[in-house]
Amino acid sequence: KAWTDMYDKYQSMALKTRLGIPILYGVDAVHGHNNVLDAVIFPHNIGLGATGDADLVARVSQATAEEVRATGINWTFAPCVAVVRDERWGRTYEGFSEDPTLVKNLGEAAVKGLQGAELRSPLSVLACAKHFAGDGGTEFGTGAPKAPDKPERWPLDRGDVKLSEAEFKELHMQGYVTSIAAGVGSIMPSYSSWNGVKCSGSKRLLTEILKGEMGFEGFLISDYNAIDELPGDYKSDIETSVNAGMDMFMVPDRYREFISLLRELVNEGKVPMSRIDDAVRRILRVKFAMGLMDKGRSFMADRALHKRFGSAEHRQVARDAVRKSLVLLRNENKALPLSKSLARIHVGGSNADDIGNQCGGWTI
Repeated sequence: KAWTDMYDKYQSMALKTRLGIPILYGVDAVHGHNNVLDAVIFPHNIGLGATGDADLVARVSQATAEEVRATGINWTFAPCVAVVRDERWGRTYEGFSEDPTLVKNLGEAAVKGLQGAELRSPLSVLACAKHFAGDGGTEFGTGAPKAPDKPERWPLDRGDVKLSEAEFKELHMQGYVTSIAAGVGSIMPSYSSWNGVKCSGSKRLLTEILKGEMGFEGFLISDYNAIDELPGDYKSDIETSVNAGMDMFMVPDRYREFISLLRELVNEGKVPMSRIDDAVRRILRVKFAMGLMDKGRSFMADRALHKRFGSAEHRQVARDAVRKSLVLLRNENKALPLSKSLARIHVGGSNADDIGNQCGGWTI
């Protein structure tokens, strides 16, 4: 109820503005609506990858979409289509596989499940393929150094991908090829770099390859405070990223400063108005496709959908996913069965009885 009330409050405020354009509200629903109590939690992508079952992934995504829409929210930052090549990477569990073929098949299924047959359906949410591109393929040890004033929030989840363009495309972009073909409306560029250039500031990646060669017609949303990591001051970071092709920015704290500096850059001619128009056009194009510009339609949450939230039907999908994700290990050196003479088995550590941690990241 609290999430639904919050969404309705923001949406009602947006509808009272001069143009009355409804907002997109995005949330990290990456294995179910995982930020909301009593949501159905599904296996993370690494578990779904073990199933190899595209139909199942589509059903998981469809159930997730219904629970997200039950709270009014209409956008999720999923699926992650990283091709994970090194298990030391900090978000390995968010990728389906190290195999680009499996990633492209399951990523496509996830987009179709989230967005449904058409985006304007009241049970569909806007999907966001992430993180473009190469996350999970960074060279170990190339992540950003920890700053003394910034505690380590994302250990080892960024760095530098050192590959030729041909290798980069063949290995790390296959999930985007199929996601775009499936109609994904938004894509999130990576924190990482490609051959020393931050993806969030790469015009080659965002405009020439993704929007040009790959024909992506939706919009790009930056990762959380991602532009802060570009070289230079904040104003130059904005200039670099906007001109590289970023259409929307996730700026949780410095948004007033961001807006002011972007206006300065436009007035100074450093960001052309054509780039602003392109970004706005892309965002509005997605809103039209979602039915958010339809006259006479309600954009408030449909609270009748609350009955779908945490439903037995969705929990059955989760059970199917868990069963199919189980992986059989080889019993080498007769590790099992455990000796019957053992007096006790001690399970220790902070994760021993924490169901949230046992469910993996992105879980209450």
